[in-house]
Amino acid sequence: MSSPTSDKDFYTIFGYITLGIIVLAIIIAILSKVFASTISNDAYDEVKTTATEQRLASSEKINLASNPTFKSEVIQVASSKSGEDVYNSVCMSCHMSGAAGAPITGQADQWGDRLAKGNDTLYTNAINGIGIMPAKGGLMSLSDEEVKLAVDYMLEESR
Repeated sequence: MSSPTSDKDFYTIFGYITLGIIVLAIIIAILSKVFASTISNDAYDEVKTTATEQRLASSEKINLASNPTFKSEVIQVASSKSGEDVYNSVCMSCHMSGAAGAPITGQADQWGDRLAKGNDTLYTNAINGIGIMPAKGGLMSLSDEEVKLAVDYMLEESR
């Protein structure tokens, strides 16, 4: 019959096995580092360089006309919009709600201080921007005349 193992013997054997596993893991790590550093990655580096060059290449080579999602037709925009059209498409988003402190169209008390400075000042501020308001309300394709028409429309609605 075999003799029972004491706790001391169990912990001694468990310690040796644990130490052996740790030493084996260290040896495997060292060997993998040695062998991995000697293997040439030239093929991988070449593929990586080629892929990077393709991503960074100019998009001028791409023929967008062959892509059915792109339309090749040019949309003609009306050469002149009315003040109301410009207001409805650009200005209304802020001047209807008072966003960012914009004076609300139709409320004469909010326009009084601005009217006192004169229409030329209002035009200049609308064209060039003032405070948080961007130049031309953020739509740079508007002509100065269209912006002036929108200002005139807002003033007329606020009297």
